[in-house]
Amino acid sequence: MLTLHHDITSPAAAVAVLRLQQVADAGGQVRFSPLDTLGLEISIPVTRELLAELDRHHEQALALGLVLRRPSRQPPTLLAHVVGELAEAGGLGAAWRWSCLQGYWRQDLDLTDPQVLTELGVQAGLERDAVDERLADRAARMALRERMLAQRRRGVGGVPVLELDGALVPADLPDADLRQLAGL
Repeated sequence: MLTLHHDITSPAAAVAVLRLQQVADAGGQVRFSPLDTLGLEISIPVTRELLAELDRHHEQALALGLVLRRPSRQPPTLLAHVVGELAEAGGLGAAWRWSCLQGYWRQDLDLTDPQVLTELGVQAGLERDAVDERLADRAARMALRERMLAQRRRGVGGVPVLELDGALVPADLPDADLRQLAGL
């Protein structure tokens, strides 16, 4: 199984998510592993690094159907990834990831706002009450935070990063290589 470690607020990770989703849609064995790269409780101003990454990946994202606009903030994404776990469990992971990418990059939505996340979840096909319950579940947040910390201890720091059989490799491999690694 090929695993993509990703975060919503990384342009490079957004491109990797879209590329790997195509591989998964074709039957490839791909798992999406969220990582809140910011790791804070509050949003911060957009960093110079994010803007440089945005410039580097804008055209490729556009070719994959995602408009990358300059965001007004760089938010922590733990809450979004908590809802993402709910979506994955319900077979709606792809729809959730697309909804979040569109919400953040195209609409500049605040991914720290539970109401925004609930609306994005509903757009992705999740039940409103289930999303609200998940967002209020402190144990789910803490468990996901612990799993993310464990990933960091294993060497997963920035995103996007691919993992196969414990080996970490860059996610910008050619499409043919991605398909082969995913078993196609």
